[in-house]
Amino acid sequence: MEGVPAGFLEDLKRCFQIVKENSQDKETRRKALQDADSKIDEVLSTTKSDSENYFKILSMKASILYEKAKFSLSNNHFQQSKEYLESSLNLIKEYAENENIAFLYLRVVNYLAYILSRLGSLDTAKELLEKVIEEGIKCNPKVYSTEDLFSNAKIDEETSKLKIDKLMINNMQMLGWVYGKIGMKDLYAEMQHRCLQKELDLNEGDPVQWAMKCYRLASLFLTECKWTSARYHLTAAQTVLDPLEVGFTPNSLIYRAQAELARVWVNYGLHLFSISKKACLERALNEDSDVIDLEKPHADDEDASENLTFNDLEVSLPNVPVKEVVDIHEAKLLFQHTYKWIKRARLYYTLRDYPIQYVNIVLELSELYRLLAFYENEIDTQYNHQKKRFETLESLSNILKEVRPNCYAAVCVELIREIIEVQIELMNLNLKKLYNPAEEVQMTENDVKHRIDAFNKIHSKIENLSAEENPLSSEAGDIDMSNEQSMSEKEEAEVKTYLNVGENNGKGEMKAEQANT
Repeated sequence: MEGVPAGFLEDLKRCFQIVKENSQDKETRRKALQDADSKIDEVLSTTKSDSENYFKILSMKASILYEKAKFSLSNNHFQQSKEYLESSLNLIKEYAENENIAFLYLRVVNYLAYILSRLGSLDTAKELLEKVIEEGIKCNPKVYSTEDLFSNAKIDEETSKLKIDKLMINNMQMLGWVYGKIGMKDLYAEMQHRCLQKELDLNEGDPVQWAMKCYRLASLFLTECKWTSARYHLTAAQTVLDPLEVGFTPNSLIYRAQAELARVWVNYGLHLFSISKKACLERALNEDSDVIDLEKPHADDEDASENLTFNDLEVSLPNVPVKEVVDIHEAKLLFQHTYKWIKRARLYYTLRDYPIQYVNIVLELSELYRLLAFYENEIDTQYNHQKKRFETLESLSNILKEVRPNCYAAVCVELIREIIEVQIELMNLNLKKLYNPAEEVQMTENDVKHRIDAFNKIHSKIENLSAEENPLSSEAGDIDMSNEQSMSEKEEAEVKTYLNVGENNGKGEMKAEQANT
């Protein structure tokens, strides 16, 4: 560097080498950084702002402050770290578009946003990151570490561009995290999607990790009942994972990712089934109501959500419902798709290696049969579904008793409750066969509403008791559906009888097709 004292860079390199070699010696490290800071201040004070080396020396000064902030953070001195970073940012923010400053500016903002979020200043962190991401990069910045500044080593341009892109992705992820902490779920989802698109454009990184981020984002869409976006992102993750599973040697991470993807698909089916059933039963109390839109957002928000698609990725969407299930045809489509993913999940979550997850999957299969039976009109078909449900639960109970007695002790309350519920439903269906099922049952609207309320209370008490006696661990992608109101099998049957009677009289709302077993 011209115009600087001889040995200036060598002195700085020596100071920084001391910092690296004495990472555990806090006092030596602090003195070395302070010495480097003093040398830079001395040279900076004699350098003209329009000279060729001014911005490089300025970046050295800001980098030393950045290193001091990292050192303070390693000692859990958050406030001191924040002060160093703010000083560094104030030095360079006016020159953020300069090629010698731009990369360091992005690094300081990223680190400062993290410190601010840890200190609870989420709004300030949000403003910083939004400004950086909105403005983007308007120059071709030179990429360097603090150590690189003290040498004249040349840096590969392709490597530099990749580092800049990754740093921008890091800032976007940080902003998404801040949105999530503030409670801005829509902006969080949008930012996570943009990060995934950016990673896809770079064509760098681990595709398995990309797919895992994608189906975790789909889980968020599920909690918001954004079925279209959830289905798209689940399919996108599957599009990336399937070729990896076929084309590469066995990889435990790929198998785990496929299993977790399967669990999220299963949650998609069960969640959509559950709230569709609830909407159907509630509509039985109001014959004038239309099909309920299960998308929580308003129309504008829904359109915005549906625009979250990936460029340059061919995603072939499966034929699976993305709105309320209203008839047996749609119910069968959703059942078949969910059942396929339950089978895939069981390939990974075996009883030997993952007993609790295995039990959860079998219970989900039982729930799937129960939900399909709700949409059937024929008593014999309902009986067949409930019988399969009983056989599934009984088989699980017997296997656990013999192979995993400790696991059986942990889940026996839940299993017994499920088995008793199925036996009651089977008995109820047999009674319907014996006592003229075609005979009309006189039930008023108030009768139906009273029974729904009563069984909702009973169900809540049973769920609370089960949760106290048998807490089951939540898996990746699981959705907390404990707040969803549901009814017992007996009550569902009575409401369905009421609906069928109303349909015979020309007043019903639900028109279910006759199902094939």
